[in-house]
Amino acid sequence: MEPKNSKTLMEVLQEYDLSKEDVTFIKEAKEGKVWIINDTKNKQWLVLKSLNKKKTLFPIMLHSQLSEAGFAVPKVLKTTSGQAYIQKKKDYYYLCEYINHLEKINELQRIEALAYFHVHAKSAELMSFNEKIQFPTKENFLASYSSKLDELEKWASAVSSSLLKDAMKEMKQLGFTAYTLIQNCDIEAYLQHTSNRYTICHGDFNSNNALITEKGDYYIIDFDRAYFGPPLEDFRFLMMSLTRNFKHDPNPRLALMFEHYFNIYTEDLNYKEIYRIDSMFPHEFYKQVNEKMEQGKGKKLAKHEEVLLQVAEREKRKYDWLIEGSERP
Repeated sequence: MEPKNSKTLMEVLQEYDLSKEDVTFIKEAKEGKVWIINDTKNKQWLVLKSLNKKKTLFPIMLHSQLSEAGFAVPKVLKTTSGQAYIQKKKDYYYLCEYINHLEKINELQRIEALAYFHVHAKSAELMSFNEKIQFPTKENFLASYSSKLDELEKWASAVSSSLLKDAMKEMKQLGFTAYTLIQNCDIEAYLQHTSNRYTICHGDFNSNNALITEKGDYYIIDFDRAYFGPPLEDFRFLMMSLTRNFKHDPNPRLALMFEHYFNIYTEDLNYKEIYRIDSMFPHEFYKQVNEKMEQGKGKKLAKHEEVLLQVAEREKRKYDWLIEGSERP
């Protein structure tokens, strides 16, 4: 294949001492952003990625640091001048190894992969890239709950279906209980604890970004949404993802998370109660309704009633399991 911007891409590859005769473009994995390349000179496949300059260099430098530390990410190659990236016009480009035969990992492996990521993803040096998303204050942290509660109340008053209205009111009540409980936790200490260690969130830890090789080694990829923040936010993302597609009891997966995540990421063990209470909040129900509202389907929520009621039922099961006490997770 011949990429549309092949001239620019070849100029980038020349910085890695690769000529047009040395490479073959195999596939454009993401249009204008990711290319799979066969490096015939060194007998290896590579991935060439671009990042728009409107974003910072943070994702590239994070990937590079993790690679240098020996963490389970595709190795980032350096240019002939020892740089981790090349700047061309409106974009940054970088090159990393292509890991062949990657497969999606199972639930347990995905939990462990996230925990190991949090063990390694800390960097004061990366603060220099002035990330827009920084560690929240206690007020910011609590405001994220109260704003969701306000919207749940607004949606409940506007929806016409009595069943859906009752579900929204119940979700608000569960959320309010979690919000009340978490205010009694030392949120300020937790946020200071994570800030002092410069912890980094992946930001998009989905099933496509945590993979495993034929040999059983897992790899984490795609750091475009990574940012400085409390690991709790990645934990929440994964918790929602693992429990989303099950119509019935989500709790076995939640139990798996609390058991294995904290066995590896022990640094937040003293703040496990905050994780427990945050998991009680109906984040997934809020997310599902909010997405439909943003898509202009707010007036037609009744059409999604069955799905939303199923989500509400899962949220209740999760809440009931967690409310029994911190000794359970």
